[in-house]
Amino acid sequence: MNFIKNESKIYICDIGASPCDPTEHLEDLLKNTDSFLYGFEPSEKEFNKLKQLEQKDKKKFFQKAIGDGSEKTLNICAYPGWTSFLEPKTEYIKKFHDFEDASKIIDRVSVKTEKLDDIDFEKNKIDFFKIDVQGFESTIVENGSKKISDALVVQIELSPVPAYKKEKNLTYVFNLMEKLNFNLNMFHNINTRTFKPMMIAKSTGVGLHTIFQLDCVFVKNYNEIEKLDKEELKRLILIMFYSYKSYDFVDYLISHLDKIANTNYLNDYRKLYSTLKIQKRY
Repeated sequence: MNFIKNESKIYICDIGASPCDPTEHLEDLLKNTDSFLYGFEPSEKEFNKLKQLEQKDKKKFFQKAIGDGSEKTLNICAYPGWTSFLEPKTEYIKKFHDFEDASKIIDRVSVKTEKLDDIDFEKNKIDFFKIDVQGFESTIVENGSKKISDALVVQIELSPVPAYKKEKNLTYVFNLMEKLNFNLNMFHNINTRTFKPMMIAKSTGVGLHTIFQLDCVFVKNYNEIEKLDKEELKRLILIMFYSYKSYDFVDYLISHLDKIANTNYLNDYRKLYSTLKIQKRY
C-alpha cells in the first residue's frame, strides 16, 4: 500500500518478546513501513537469542521485566513459551496434550520488575503494544495505563479459562481496556486444543472448537477515531493493514482520512484490495 506513507515513525513495543513464538505480523509492519520496535524479555536465555536479532534503526531489545515495580520470582519452564511470573495451573492444563511437560518449572529466578508507565522509550510514544506474558497481562495493563491509553493498537494474549494460578480472567482484562477507551476489534490468533485422549489428524497440536488462548486486538474506541489527526490515522491504517489484514476496518479509516486530509486514497485502496486474497478467519 505504497500510496499511504507515514511521515512520523510507528513505534512498536513487544512485551514478552521471546522468539519461541513467531511474530510475522510485526515483521510485516517493520518491513513495509517506517517503524521501530522495542522488545522486553526477562529470561536471560531468551533475551540472548533476541540480541542476535537486533537491527540498527529497526529493533532494540532489553532484558527487563515489566510488571508492578516489585521483586518477583520468574518461573522458568521447560518450554520458554510457558515461562511466567505465575505458576501454571497444572490440574487444568494437563487435560490437554503436551502442556503438562512443557509447563514444568525447571528453574526460578528473582527479578526486579519495572512499571510500564516508568519506561521512557527514549521519549517516543508507543503506537502499538503486543503483550504476551503468560497470565501476567492484567498487572502490566494496570501499571501501564498512561502509556497504553496513548496507543492506537494493543494486542493482548488472554485465556478464557485461566491457565496460571492467580491469573485474572479474560473479562477482567476486557474491562480494563474498555476503561482505557479501547474497543475489541478482532482476534489475531485463536488457539484451539483438543481434550485428551482425542487427537485430530493424529496430531496432539491440532484443536477443534475448544478455545485455549486468544490474541485479542484492541483499537482506540471507535468514537475516538474521529479525534485522531492525519498522521495518527495513517499509522493506525498501516498497522491494521500490514499486521492484521483488517481490510474492512482499513477501508473505514481511509474514508475518514480522505475527509480530513482532502485526499482520494480510498479510490486507490479499493483498486488494491480487489487484487488481494481476502479470507474470513472465523
